[in-house]
Amino acid sequence: MRETEQEIPELIDLLKQAAQEMIAKGPLSTITEYDTCENLGVYLNETVTKLEQEKEIDVFELWGIFAPTSVWNDSGGSEEIANKIFELIKKCFGDNLV
Repeated sequence: MRETEQEIPELIDLLKQAAQEMIAKGPLSTITEYDTCENLGVYLNETVTKLEQEKEIDVFELWGIFAPTSVWNDSGGSEEIANKIFELIKKCFGDNLV
């Protein structure tokens, strides 16, 4: 199995955690285009579903959410989760980000 194939399930698990973290914050403002933490969580759940179904995702959008000092940070998300997700995005989809 290729390395990426092993890392996608880890990415999915972390994105599920991230989505739940944001949904739990509910209507708090993200100061971003997502407007509320809940909306960001819903978007992350939609991304998880696409990954699970092996459908194409917007890698640039996902990268932008978890890049340092970006949407996730503005939404008050866990730094530990963000760092792990950001690294996995680069490993799994880095070729698409160039």
